[in-house]
Amino acid sequence: MKSLSLLLALLITSSSLVLADGTPVDRKTGKVTSPHSVVSLTEEQVEETQTLGTVTLTPKQWREIRQKFPQCQKRYSNLVPVTWNDCTCGFEGGYVIALSRDRIAVLHCGTSDMGMRTLRYELALSGNIMLRMNERGEFYLDGRLIPFPMLLEALVTPPEDAGGKKGRYLEVELPFGSKQTDAVFEPRLREVAAAADKIWGLSHRLFPQADN
Repeated sequence: MKSLSLLLALLITSSSLVLADGTPVDRKTGKVTSPHSVVSLTEEQVEETQTLGTVTLTPKQWREIRQKFPQCQKRYSNLVPVTWNDCTCGFEGGYVIALSRDRIAVLHCGTSDMGMRTLRYELALSGNIMLRMNERGEFYLDGRLIPFPMLLEALVTPPEDAGGKKGRYLEVELPFGSKQTDAVFEPRLREVAAAADKIWGLSHRLFPQADN
């Protein structure tokens, strides 16, 4: 009996560990248990989910969610069903949960220490780092808003096992028609360049002229 009890305890523990790495969904009710926003998809978005397995938010959807979750991505490349019961550790850059054919849950996560560690590794492991800036001087990585203080901190404290630095580039793409000397861009670009030079020794392709 002791052996049987121990076996049952191990099975329950293993099951809990698997669920802990899965989506934040109550398996009995099917409800999302962490902070999130429910989005009703347009027919164009439904077609995107069915053909590409991705979701691109409309400007209105994106604006509304960013009021609650500033780091919300414009586009999510990972879409998992609400019944997903497996690890999500491989979904770099986050994911959304498909509640039905035309409804998704966008999780309000990514600002924690784990988000910082993920950002550091993404910067460290990318052959060439491509950042984009919008007209407000905000930085985006793969469609995700990266708060400026967080970006600087991630640049100056890379993971210890980041690998080699040679032959790598950090690029910043500006909005069409913009110049690196524009007041909204220049101060932040200089800070990013200084951080990258100090720690990473990255080659310079920081200020491409977007209108060339």
